[in-house]
Formats: sequence, structure tokens, C-alpha cells
Amino acid sequence: MRMYRLLIALVFTTLLVMGCSNKTTTLNSSGNSGESNDPDQVTDKGNKQVIETVDKSLKDYFLPDGSKANFLGDGNEFAELDVTFAMPYENIVVVHENNGGVVIRFIYEIEENQITLINHTSVDMNEDFPTLEEIDAMKPEGIYLKKPFEVGTTFDKWTITETGVTVETPYQKFENAFVIESKENNALNRKYFVEGYGEVKRESIMDVENNEKFIVTSTLESVSKP
Repeated sequence: MRMYRLLIALVFTTLLVMGCSNKTTTLNSSGNSGESNDPDQVTDKGNKQVIETVDKSLKDYFLPDGSKANFLGDGNEFAELDVTFAMPYENIVVVHENNGGVVIRFIYEIEENQITLINHTSVDMNEDFPTLEEIDAMKPEGIYLKKPFEVGTTFDKWTITETGVTVETPYQKFENAFVIESKENNALNRKYFVEGYGEVKRESIMDVENNEKFIVTSTLESVSKP
């Protein structure tokens, strides 16, 4: 059984990386950010001409800058999570997740109709945020979330499979959540999202011996906002 626990811990690590109005945000090569009301504003990002627009409503799928959350873990010692949220730059969200064994830093960018995972890596909790120049030089790793939030929307290995879902958590009962799923080998991974909070539950279900299932969950238990 310990072998399965180790395997599910690896699956959960995979799960971490795999979960209004528009304004244009410019990010120039010097690392400064600014806003323009012109949705067709052309900016120079990484010496490449791009047209950047962002969907500010997507910020509602993270807790506010300076917030902390604790997730109750079940099924694995690494399923309990202490999570902090920061928005050090315009349209950039930095999330630190401490599972008791390692602190993983996720860097996300709010874009048009999607949230992009720019980078994830294990860090020291006291490590400074990367500069804008450093973030700009990072190669995006994938899509964390993508609109429209309706059944059938797909991105990377994920598909939105349910909407209007009720989710019971130790923190509170949430209405109108939506669910994304991915399947990898013999594991089914799920994330539950609620507007105003983001992820409120993660679930990984692995088939093991004798048609049994090994289930690991991380469920929102507490929230502290600044």
C-alpha cells in the first residue's frame, strides 16, 4: 500500500501542474507594466510583436493578493496543502503550495479567455519573486484554465465535464462549481472550481488491485484574506 501512496503522490504532483471587462496590459522589455484601453494595443514582449488582451474576470479564479488557504488532505500524507496567493505584477499570479514535503511555486498569467501556467518549480518559501524580465523569458508550460466554462471545453489534457455542481467542503458548501477532468494511465484526476475562490477541491482516483480504487483528495478547509 505504501507503494500506491508514493505513486498517488506522483500523480498529485502531475495534477498540480495540469488546476467582465477586458483591459490590455503591456509588458515591455524593461520589465515595466502598464495598461491601455485599446484592445488592439500592440506590445513588444520578449522582442516579439504580439497583441495582448486580458480577461480580468479570470482573476476571480484565484483568491485575492495576500490570501492564504488550507486544504484538508485525505488518502495521502502529501494531500494536505497550505497555499498562499500573490499578485506582484499586473496579470501575474504567484501561488505557493506547501504539501509538508516541498514548497512548489506556480506562476500564472491572466490572458484573453485563459490562464496560462508560465512556470512551476520547488522553491524556498522565502525566495524572492522572479522579476518581470525573468518571467518574460520563461517558456509557458501549458493552459491552467480556459473559457468558455461549459461542458466540452478542452485544454491540454483537461476537459470540462460538469457545470452547476454542488461541492461540500469543510470550509463551506459551494454552489455552481464546474469540474475539469483528465485521465492518465490508470488514474482519473478532477479539479473543482468556484468563482471567487478558484480550486476548492482536487481528487485523484487510481485503480489498484482487485478492482479497488485508491482515492486522494485535497479539499478547502479554511481561507484567510487580507
